[in-house]
Amino acid sequence: MVCLGSAESRSHRLFTGRNCKALLVYNMMQIQQTSDPVGNGHGEVVSECRLMISNQLSGRTKTVSGERMEQEPLFDERFLNNYAGAIVSDPPTAIVELVANCWDAYATEVRITLPSARNERHFRIEDNGNGMTRDEFEYIWRTWSYNRIAAQGKKSLPPQGTAGLPREVFGKNGKGRFASFCFASEYIVRSRKNGQEFVCRVGRTSTKPLVLDEISFTAQGVEGHGTIIEGVGDIPQLLFTDEKAREIIGSRFLANPAFKVSIDSKQISFNDIPTYLSQEEFNVEGLGTVRILHIDTKKADKTTKQHGIAWWVRGRAVGQCSWSPSDYERVLDGRTSEAKRYTFIVQADFLNDHDAVTEDWSGFDEDNLAWLRTREAVQDRIRNIIHEASRSEREATKSAVIERVGNAINALSPVSKDRVSSFIEEVVETCPNFGENELVQLTTILTKLEKSKSRYGLLDVLQKCDPSDYDSLHEILTEWSVSMAKLVLDEIQNRLKLIAELRIKLKTVGIDEVHELQPLFERGLWMFGAQFESIDFTSNVGMTQVIKTIFKDTTGKGSRNRPDFVALPDASVGFYARPSYDENHDEDGVDQLVIIDLKTTGLPLGSKEKDQVWKYVKELRALGYIKKFTRVDGFVLGDKIEDGENEPIKHGEEVKIYPMLYDTILVRAEKRLLNLHSRVKDAPFLITQQEQLKKFMEPLTVLQMDLVVDTNE
Repeated sequence: MVCLGSAESRSHRLFTGRNCKALLVYNMMQIQQTSDPVGNGHGEVVSECRLMISNQLSGRTKTVSGERMEQEPLFDERFLNNYAGAIVSDPPTAIVELVANCWDAYATEVRITLPSARNERHFRIEDNGNGMTRDEFEYIWRTWSYNRIAAQGKKSLPPQGTAGLPREVFGKNGKGRFASFCFASEYIVRSRKNGQEFVCRVGRTSTKPLVLDEISFTAQGVEGHGTIIEGVGDIPQLLFTDEKAREIIGSRFLANPAFKVSIDSKQISFNDIPTYLSQEEFNVEGLGTVRILHIDTKKADKTTKQHGIAWWVRGRAVGQCSWSPSDYERVLDGRTSEAKRYTFIVQADFLNDHDAVTEDWSGFDEDNLAWLRTREAVQDRIRNIIHEASRSEREATKSAVIERVGNAINALSPVSKDRVSSFIEEVVETCPNFGENELVQLTTILTKLEKSKSRYGLLDVLQKCDPSDYDSLHEILTEWSVSMAKLVLDEIQNRLKLIAELRIKLKTVGIDEVHELQPLFERGLWMFGAQFESIDFTSNVGMTQVIKTIFKDTTGKGSRNRPDFVALPDASVGFYARPSYDENHDEDGVDQLVIIDLKTTGLPLGSKEKDQVWKYVKELRALGYIKKFTRVDGFVLGDKIEDGENEPIKHGEEVKIYPMLYDTILVRAEKRLLNLHSRVKDAPFLITQQEQLKKFMEPLTVLQMDLVVDTNE
């Protein structure tokens, strides 16, 4: 190791621009050495330096006047445990993180010594990877939430002088650097790279989660590369054996034979993971024997790194271990938990004899027939292995689903019960990625569909929807119950259909207003205003009978068929009343009356037509059917209004009579529905209605009998 030089040069190199607190300490020492002990004016300077150092060491900077104070962040002693989580508290997680760091450094050999308090043996991990320069180490270790991929890329390259393909890295957030705290209270980092070597002690206190103390630095002339991390200080008591470490590391890092990990000088092999490993051999006809090793970590990792299919040819890895896009379609979806558990090592040495491997061993020749046949056979076999491996899990899922929804299924008819049971069986077998809760939800929906009258018509409707419609439906059902949404939509649908029907029928000259129009307006009082929305407004048969006696000639069209309307030669009149109640809540008359006088087309509305409604009111008052205080709203509707007759007439405060065009009332109705009619005119129910109305309005073809020719003559 090269000496750092004099104490003064070391202090300036170590502290300047790197540790302001230490620099203040160093400067104070220099001042004390040059100050006059008798008192030549240096005492005040020393005192001020002491104040500055005290403020720095206590985490604040303060001017002599005390006007400004800057505070450094403070950390609770629980901070690092919360921040790094299992990495600093769970030995299996920590050891995987440390080995993953060696992989990311492109090490080919990793040697581990686990700590033992009984044998006073400290933790140690050594690799021959790229190593770190002092500046790289300082930046990485001092940066919280260090983004490894942004700083160094998704792949790591081999050290100088080492051949190999780029590696996909594990590291992303830089938390793996804390894993050594799981095995030691403090640790020493020694790393070599680019001719440099540094040694640094890493520790933590109750208020500082990370403390770096450089021990030595050699700027040039050092050979080799790699990193050694060695624990110092207290040795923790861990219930973590060498055998357990071998199982965990072997189940995740044996996919590449070029990456060797040893514990206590014994290399980890397949023999160390018997509980994680199964294997089988089979013959690819005309080519050779394939050996498949199946490693199941039992617990899904966060990513698919080091999981997937690894191909070995003559003891050497070909390409990367991964779930490739071609494998997704035939074997396993890389997003599933199984894809983050399973690793398949495929040993097919014969592919080298058939020139299937590319020259740089980065993959296989996609046009090579031996490779294509082998890949298809291997993928089919791996799919079967996965299916068999998950059989017990599928049976457990099936039993759990039956237990939760069994009562609902038993209430079905035998045919429906068999259909639902078959559905559960098929989904569990063909879609093993479905979880128990998802399958329970699907089965519950299916059971309800079996009970419903429409059965699977809903599914037919859903499959015709656009993806955006699913999002809208989800939002509706989140904010509304189905019954409430149907209630509202039914009302809107009825009103839209009413408008559409009126528009078509009013275009017909000579329309039967009694049978065709008056029933529509009976359902459409809301078109005249919000005050007529009340369900209390109903047609009043008694009043119409009275009016019929007023007009001696009431034998016109429809009078006998629709007794709740008065049929006149050129109009029809409907009466809709809302009852009034006395103080005992008994009905005692009419509170409000609506008179709708529909005039035939071509008849201009004028004072005469408005006066007719007023005559009805006076007659009803005279006969005692309505009282003086009864409010009466009269509407005279037609397709024309005489000049100067647009304004309503009033008779006191109680009676108002409005002349109104049919088009006007329809425009008002559409506005009351927020112009929904024009926006949803292509809705299925409106299209169907329009087709029905067109057929209704078309005249029947009448065959002229005198034009019929008897072909028998």
